[in-house]
Amino acid sequence: MSRTRASSILVYALVLLALAFFMFPLVWLFLTSIKPSTLTFAYPPAFIFEPTLQSYSEVFGQSDFPRYLLNSVIVGTLSTVTALALALPAAYALARLRVRGRGVLVAAALVPQMLPVIVVVIPIYMIFRSTGLLDNIFSLAFTYLALTVPISVWILYNFVRDLPIELEDAALVDGASRLQILLRVVLPLVRPGLAAAAVLCLLYTWNEFLYALILTGQSAKTAPVALVGFMTNKEIYWGRMAAAGTVVLVPVLAFGMVAHRHLVRGLTSGSGR
Repeated sequence: MSRTRASSILVYALVLLALAFFMFPLVWLFLTSIKPSTLTFAYPPAFIFEPTLQSYSEVFGQSDFPRYLLNSVIVGTLSTVTALALALPAAYALARLRVRGRGVLVAAALVPQMLPVIVVVIPIYMIFRSTGLLDNIFSLAFTYLALTVPISVWILYNFVRDLPIELEDAALVDGASRLQILLRVVLPLVRPGLAAAAVLCLLYTWNEFLYALILTGQSAKTAPVALVGFMTNKEIYWGRMAAAGTVVLVPVLAFGMVAHRHLVRGLTSGSGR
């Protein structure tokens, strides 16, 4: 066996080992959701059993989880779409127009990602309480924009910067305005960047816990916060929690698989500069 082939086999083996390591918790979550409750903590662990959908039936039929899941869908969609709508013009302006302190502004887009959530959530809570915006899905989505817009601007800026300027020059010669160039020339070409930004925004808004816990009550509670409701002072409903966790996981996983090609291209755009 040649050294090159042996190296390839070793690389593939390590990749499969890493994949199994990171996927095992997800597989175990799903198995727990379809296990009878008597086998949840069986030792040795039971891998062969008669599956049941009782936990899913209890989650969707005996709790308010569907309503909270809908809240997550609304908040995630609204925040993601709004973030992209605001970030694309901002990224285009930074990449193409003469803006003072461009480098500082682009670097500052990463600052919100470095701030601990607990540092800002208390002032936001006090502002929302004084203005009557607590327990509102729209105010929660608006709060997420403070983090989703900057990271979207950073991704799209690098992507727009890599586009050939000649395309826009030709459009300007034909009499197109900057807005027409943005919508008809730039927008179709930055779809991979938009997909990458959309995945990151959706992942953040869908999985975010602390803001949703502090800024919401019974009306605007999201799915991650609702999962904690299956832990009571009397009992922890492991089956229901696993079923609800699986339901929360599936949409983001499916969206990531659909957009994974655009995600890789979008995140690596501009890496050579």
